[in-house]
Amino acid sequence: MTYNYYMKSETETRVVGLLAVLIGILMIIYPQLVGYLVGVFLIAYGLLKIFS
Repeated sequence: MTYNYYMKSETETRVVGLLAVLIGILMIIYPQLVGYLVGVFLIAYGLLKIFS
């Protein structure tokens, strides 16, 4: 099984985009969670970059 860098990059971009949309919806519904959700998103994104 071969791993294509382009496929991995496209999948990662799709996952990050989906998370961004979900977090954006939550920010609209619960404005007081903005700081908390941004922090969680940045930690998740950082871990994705470190372990990729």
